[in-house]
Amino acid sequence: MWLEAREEARRRDGAAFDLKRFHHHALGLGPMGLDLLRAELTRKD
Repeated sequence: MWLEAREEARRRDGAAFDLKRFHHHALGLGPMGLDLLRAELTRKD
């Protein structure tokens, strides 16, 4: 799920995708279920 969400974010953001920022955001979300995590990681800010 993590890799799928990361790739979706990479496709969505294109050249603006920042791996470090993605991981920082994801880890900052804290503990949650996978469905909610996927939704948070793939939504456009």
